[in-house]
Formats: sequence, structure tokens, C-alpha cells
Amino acid sequence: LKKSYYKQLYTELQRKKPVNKIKKIMLVGFPMTDHYYPFFPGGYAFAQLGLELRLGEILRTKGYNVIYKPHPVSPNEVEGIFEGYADEVIKARFEEVFDKADCIIFGDSATTTFGYSLLSNKPIVLIEVKGNYWYPRAFELIKKRCSVVDTKLVDGKIVFDERDVLDAVQESINNINYDILHEFAF
Repeated sequence: LKKSYYKQLYTELQRKKPVNKIKKIMLVGFPMTDHYYPFFPGGYAFAQLGLELRLGEILRTKGYNVIYKPHPVSPNEVEGIFEGYADEVIKARFEEVFDKADCIIFGDSATTTFGYSLLSNKPIVLIEVKGNYWYPRAFELIKKRCSVVDTKLVDGKIVFDERDVLDAVQESINNINYDILHEFAF
């Protein structure tokens, strides 16, 4: 029997050096377009941009090196916006640059790069906006692979506790369990 594509990719990504200390954090950007995603709370550019800027500011204030990876459909739309909020903006393909970070933060899980990251040995933080639809078993296992920060949408703004984000970053290094992959990907 031939190994699945995901199993092969997982095996390849597991060969990378594991993270021992988190210094560099990659924020994975939301598409900065005028499209509204009605099935995702906060699924529009302004809410996500506000979230990403606040995350960058908090993380840099605490001494982390922040890498911003814009979504490939809108790399030029963020030109200059992240000055002072990120140490670096990288427009190359995620798969070519994710290894520059010690930890990856996703503002939402509806991106192919989230699935790719689950296969890696990188610590992951997922910002979870209350009201997202999840298959309960899958979300239970996601929480074993990613440190999840619970947030909510209030008056068009994604609201969270700064301490929860910082704790999630630190906990993410010890929260790497692959049951989600064994149950749903392989």
C-alpha cells in the first residue's frame, strides 16, 4: 500500500529540528480584501487586521521577533501597515518560509497553511473566535496540537486577553500532539 501524501509530508517535516525556545513568531495573515466570510465570526479584513496589529504589538513589546506572513491574495495591500508591528514582512510562499519562525500564530484555521503547519513539529497558537463551527471531535484534538486562545467578536473587534496570548505562546512548545493527524489525515 502506498503511503498517503500527508503521511509522507509529515515524515519529511518531522525531520526538521524541534523548537526548544520561542524567540521568533510568525503571524499568518488573513486575506485583506473586501470579501466577507459570513460563516466565520470576524471573517473580514478589518476585524482580522485589527487582531493582527494588536498581536504584533503585544508580542514585540514582550521581546519576541515578529514575522508577518501576508495572505498570498493580498501581499501588497499590507505594504507599510506592519511597520512597528512586525520586525519583518515575508511575501514568499508559506511552505518556503515557515521554518524561519519558532512558533506560528493563526487568526483563523480556514487556510491551507494551517493544515500544513499541523503536520510540522512547530508550536502553533490558534486564535479562536467564539461562534466558529467545529466538528466537536476535531476541535478536541486541535486543542491537543495547538494552544488555543478563546476570543469573541465585540462591535466588529476581536477581543482577547493579552495574558492568554502570551501564555498560549509559551504553552505551545509543550502542546504538540499528533492525534488529530492520526485520526483525520492518515
